[in-house]
Amino acid sequence: MSGRTLLITSLFLLAACLTTGVATSTTTALARLRSFPTAQAQNPADIAAIEAYSKQMDAYVKRNSRGGRFFGDTANYEEANAPARWQEFRNKRALQRAEVYSAATAWTNPAGELLVADFSLSSPSGDWAQYNTYYYRSDGTLAKLHSELRTFMGDLVVIRDRLYDPNGKLLQEKTRYLDLQTRKPKKVKEGDFMDIPPEVYAKTSNLPFYALLKKRR
Repeated sequence: MSGRTLLITSLFLLAACLTTGVATSTTTALARLRSFPTAQAQNPADIAAIEAYSKQMDAYVKRNSRGGRFFGDTANYEEANAPARWQEFRNKRALQRAEVYSAATAWTNPAGELLVADFSLSSPSGDWAQYNTYYYRSDGTLAKLHSELRTFMGDLVVIRDRLYDPNGKLLQEKTRYLDLQTRKPKKVKEGDFMDIPPEVYAKTSNLPFYALLKKRR
């Protein structure tokens, strides 16, 4: 094979590799965009649309389980009126090692807008734990709050679902009480347990770690 023929062959192979690489990257990017809800779907206003949207977000979080950003409140829990000290951790393991009692994982869309914030709250005593998931529209308003409180103070699981319109108006609220051990429905009277209502962050800008979100990792 002559030197000229070898050069032409090499250039052809290089071009083919580059074309394949571009095609693969383009296909991957398109697949991600297609798997993500449209702009209209990211701003649901009625109950049915919000429920459908939250399911889409659950699927998105599941597909991108390693794509979240991890935050924790490192304030001294035993110090009375200690101000919150939220910081970002490089991964889930680092957050777990910090042994904080208020932690959150946040997921954004391809444009960097926060869509899901998953909180885990507890106390040093271990008497209770609360798991709150906030679903946000792309405009930053709260669409749905799903909360689950597990407490030994009454041996209860309290599950709440609240849906909001873009103006912050409560559209629907559902509350269920389950036995902590059997997970079966349980009748509850006022005063049977110490309730811990979930915090409502009506906008992404209200989240305690919002300022950290604006910083690049």
